[in-house]
Amino acid sequence: MPVVLEQGASGRSFNLLNGVRCAPADPARNDGAIEIGIVNNMPDAALELTERQFIGLLAAASGKTQVRVRLFALPQIGRGEFARRRLLSDYAEIGRLWDTRLDGLIVSGMEPGPGPLREEPYWRMFTELIDWADRQTTSSIWSCLAAHAAVLHRDGIERRPLAAKCFGVYEFTKETDHPLLAGAPARALVPHSRWNDVPADALAGAGYDVLTRSPDAGVDMFAKRSQPVRVPAGPSGI
Repeated sequence: MPVVLEQGASGRSFNLLNGVRCAPADPARNDGAIEIGIVNNMPDAALELTERQFIGLLAAASGKTQVRVRLFALPQIGRGEFARRRLLSDYAEIGRLWDTRLDGLIVSGMEPGPGPLREEPYWRMFTELIDWADRQTTSSIWSCLAAHAAVLHRDGIERRPLAAKCFGVYEFTKETDHPLLAGAPARALVPHSRWNDVPADALAGAGYDVLTRSPDAGVDMFAKRSQPVRVPAGPSGI
C-alpha cells in the first residue's frame, strides 16, 4: 500500500528515493490507515533528505497497510528562505498536533548547540512535544539529538560530552532479544556522527533496555515501555 502525505498546502507529489509514489490524501476517507507524524527538525541542507528517508522506510515496512504521514517542524529552529518556503508549503503548524491522536510519532535530531539543551530556544516546545507524545501516541521514535533531549526531560539523564567526536561507521551488537529487534542480525554496521553520548548505566537505571551497543561508539538504540503521562491540560501551542 502507498504512503500518503495527508497535509501540505501545496498538494505537492514527489518520488521517494526508493521509487514509491507519495501523494496527498483524501481526509474524508476512513480506511483504517496507520497515522504517523514526522517532526523534522534537521538543518536546511538535510530537511528534504530526512523526510524522504523516513517516508521511504515507512513505505518499505508498510506491507498491505496504508500509512498516512503528517509533516511538522519546530518553529523555533532557525531557517533560511528556501526552507521557510518549503515548510509553509508542505508542513503543518506544530500547534495542530495538540488536539490530534496518532498511532506513532517520529522526531528527528536537530543541529547541536554548544550549551546545555535546556537553554536551546526550542526546549520548551520540545518538552511539550514529549509530554504530548506520551499521552496521544501509541509509540514514538526519537532520533539522534532528539533522543538525548527526550531522556533528559523524561528521566533527567544528561548527555555526556566525548573527548573526541564519534564519527564513522561502527559495528553494533544486539544486547537483548527485544521485540523491536525481531529479525535483525546479531551484528550490524551503523554510521554515527556526534559529540555526546548517553551512558548505558544511566539508561538502564531509568528503566531503558539498551538494544544495540558498540565497544567503540557506545549505545546505539534503546527503548522503554512506560505509562502515559497524565497532566490536567494540553500544551500551550506555538
